[in-house]
Amino acid sequence: MFKKIKENPYYVKFKEMRADPKLRPLTSLIFWFIFIIIVIIFVRSTSGTKQKVAEVRPSYSNYEFTYKNNSLTIFGQSYNGKLEFMAGNNRYYYDGENVYLIQNKTVSLMNGFDLNVLKITPSLINNLIANLDYTLKGEAKEYLVPLSRFLNLYEVDVEVNLSIANNYNIVIDVYDDMYQIDLTNYYAYKGLNNDGVLTIDIYESNVGDFTKYYDNLIGGVV
Repeated sequence: MFKKIKENPYYVKFKEMRADPKLRPLTSLIFWFIFIIIVIIFVRSTSGTKQKVAEVRPSYSNYEFTYKNNSLTIFGQSYNGKLEFMAGNNRYYYDGENVYLIQNKTVSLMNGFDLNVLKITPSLINNLIANLDYTLKGEAKEYLVPLSRFLNLYEVDVEVNLSIANNYNIVIDVYDDMYQIDLTNYYAYKGLNNDGVLTIDIYESNVGDFTKYYDNLIGGVV
């Protein structure tokens, strides 16, 4: 192999140029140019598309949001973990423990309100994908989150057979201004109807403190 290289006419010409003191600076420049190209190719070939990330975005608690899948659309705002949101034509307030239906200036405690979907906050998503590899998918970073990890964070108090859940993933696509969470395997595992991919838009904004008004309002709830 080395014999063939030494017999190559380009190599012979290069050696002749190196021997000429006037041309030696030019050959050095050519050498460094080739070296830099090789380094760039090597870096690109070894970096691949999979990378790790510890956090998608800041886990701010004051933001506006929209949640949407095949069966629901919820939009509202969050302030320090408390929520004001619209679902259907109704307005609700979540004080960190309970959900209340707000109608004009009257409130009704909503026992058994399914609040699970609103648990999917920036903080929860950051915890779900922490230290996981992502694969570039168009403009999104796509994470395969073990279903067992999702269940531990999403349904903290639920006892489940995690040995079965370990065989499935939740797919999370992270965009600059949106999340898409494919809960198909979660629905199947729980025996629920598949409502489709959950799309979450979370907008950082200067949300004012709306909690004082509602906390005073629910103080008289029956």
